[in-house]
Amino acid sequence: MDVDLEELIVEAARSGWSPEASRRLAEEIESHIVVPLSSRLRAALGRDEAEQLARVIAWERCLDLAINRPSAGVSWGYLANLVRWRLMDAVRSDVLRGQRHQLTHQLPDSAVTHRWSLGPYLERIASELETEGLPATVGRRLIRAAADGPPYYRSAIILRLRRARATASQAEGLAWLLRGGAGRPSALARLALGEPPGQVFADPAVRRWIRAAVGRDQRFFGRPSRLGHRRAAEVAWLTAA
Repeated sequence: MDVDLEELIVEAARSGWSPEASRRLAEEIESHIVVPLSSRLRAALGRDEAEQLARVIAWERCLDLAINRPSAGVSWGYLANLVRWRLMDAVRSDVLRGQRHQLTHQLPDSAVTHRWSLGPYLERIASELETEGLPATVGRRLIRAAADGPPYYRSAIILRLRRARATASQAEGLAWLLRGGAGRPSALARLALGEPPGQVFADPAVRRWIRAAVGRDQRFFGRPSRLGHRRAAEVAWLTAA
């Protein structure tokens, strides 16, 4: 019989994370998350490291969910997807690290000082938002709300952000930063593909998304469609006439 993840988290939290309740949750994480890990992730990270990372990511997320549960609830599929995405992020980071110049391997990676890491690419976006004036706690809260899916299509991300008290323009800007759209890849996707951050964040479109996300462009509503361009042209022509 399948054990409900949310019930296990609630039970463990109510018991003060007693050894028995924690053991039950850990056993179910092992069977639902660790055992089904894909062979590709095991091969890319190494079997032991992949499994241990999966345990740590899943456990940390359960601790967080005990405090901040999504309104839509949680499931094993939700947790498995989150773990898989974080592991894929770790694989990409290892690949990029291997492409550095040989001398840079002597430089240590910067230490993570916060409790919950968003992953290197989301952290980079959060840092850019903070540089533009958005408080770090607000930026991280909104990014986590946006990433707290599935689903991950743009309208769903915007809905989650609005529920997290983001303004309409902030939700639109963050959705474009994280999800992008047809013909316009997101800043997150470009970073994950290895494009230099300086080049990504110098893009005028990305700069506008960032200004909207920090609340400095209240009129932002995403990129207009071709129909919108035609209608704007018609209005301008009628006005001129």
